[in-house]
Amino acid sequence: MCHKFQCSIVPPYILEQLAKQGSNSCKRTLIETQRIAKSRNIALNNLLQRTDEVGTGNRIVYDCLNEYRQKVKKARSEGEDKVADATANLAYDYSGYVRNYFKETFQLNSLDGKGMPIISNVHYGKAYNNAFWDGDEITYGDGDDVQFSNFAAGIDVVAHELTHGITQFLGNLEYKGQPGALNEHFSDVFATIIKQKFLAQDISEANWLIGDTVVAEGFPGKAIRSMSAPGTANEFDSQPDHMDNYYTGSSDNYGVHINSGIPNRAFYLSCMAIGIDDCALIWFQTLNQLWRTADFRDMLEVITKVANELMEEGKVCDTADNAILESFSMVGINNPAV
Repeated sequence: MCHKFQCSIVPPYILEQLAKQGSNSCKRTLIETQRIAKSRNIALNNLLQRTDEVGTGNRIVYDCLNEYRQKVKKARSEGEDKVADATANLAYDYSGYVRNYFKETFQLNSLDGKGMPIISNVHYGKAYNNAFWDGDEITYGDGDDVQFSNFAAGIDVVAHELTHGITQFLGNLEYKGQPGALNEHFSDVFATIIKQKFLAQDISEANWLIGDTVVAEGFPGKAIRSMSAPGTANEFDSQPDHMDNYYTGSSDNYGVHINSGIPNRAFYLSCMAIGIDDCALIWFQTLNQLWRTADFRDMLEVITKVANELMEEGKVCDTADNAILESFSMVGINNPAV
């Protein structure tokens, strides 16, 4: 989630429901969420004051030693051999895989395009049931092994959170309402793409689930979210798959996780029509052209324009624009308004 500008993989409403059922670890995670949110808010407010220093996206992994602090003890740095801590190695390897995917596919130099270091923190807190991007670095809890397990062990979790960093620098979509839902959407999109690449799956083999490898036996469902069938991943999954069921309340920062199911479904349908590689290029170029307050209608207008431009350049198939328009129409997002 990115609740009050802190981006975590597990939405607050899932943690709240699990806490209501008696999960003390989820209660503690919710309390800690509020403190971390302030850090990301400061990072976003100071975005324009960052010093532009070109780097190479070097990885640094820290061990939090189960304290509620980041960067407690350095565990592994770029180019160093594997260490005894398997979780530190996972964070190192998976963040490198994500970094390399964006560099090799889109020529993006790390998360900000300028080679910022990729800092990971593992073993955060005690039985901490989340992973989050705070505006500067990514942090993983170990889970309580009842509801959730090691968050650093999910390639889609790592990709989701690091993509929040990329969105922060490319579009800086605000975390409220439809712009916030798009923020979550892009993280789920590239989490899905990278997961399929990592597992060497094609779109027919993939399960299109987010977080299925980090839910434990006690979790009431198969995953945190579903791209192909929003609203079916778990007992508390309230994501709609069509604008007819669009959430209009104020919970979840006016539905940032909830309503992301609508464009997520459109992405899935687009992939089924034109393939995941064409969609990856179209979605990435679209993210580059969005802005802080862009909503679903804005995205449809931009993505249609981007698809047409890429078709003219011969970079995507010649049915991309119609396939995307149809996919968005199938979830109730139409031009000129929704």
